[in-house]
Amino acid sequence: MAAPLTLADKQRADAERNLKAARGYLQRGNLSATKARLAAAITAQPNNRDARGMRAQVSTLEQQRDALLSLARGCSNVGRWECASHNANEALRIDSSSKDAQRLVSLASHESAWQTTPPSAWQTVEPPAEESHALRDLLRHH
Repeated sequence: MAAPLTLADKQRADAERNLKAARGYLQRGNLSATKARLAAAITAQPNNRDARGMRAQVSTLEQQRDALLSLARGCSNVGRWECASHNANEALRIDSSSKDAQRLVSLASHESAWQTTPPSAWQTVEPPAEESHALRDLLRHH
């Protein structure tokens, strides 16, 4: 019969399980899930070198993401949608879980599409003839 697991054995196994999951999330660029799994690994084993090293790596990636998001916001503020899209997409490549990056990519895509639509494609709605005459009469009196 095998000896029962000690607390240290359970903590080591818990830390390894969470580290394995964190590595998978990191490979997929999901920094939010990576951080959650790293926190669980560090809770199980506070001095785990691998978890602490990976946490430093995630911190660096977050800084890169944030710098790209800052550039994307600046570009969007001045209406440079291609620049905004490029930087937001790069931020999303680093962190697929970034809601800010997702929002900026969507906004840039929408604004770019709007700007590239020729005015001839814009749909205009004409009021019925009787409303048009009534409106003209009303405006003539003011």
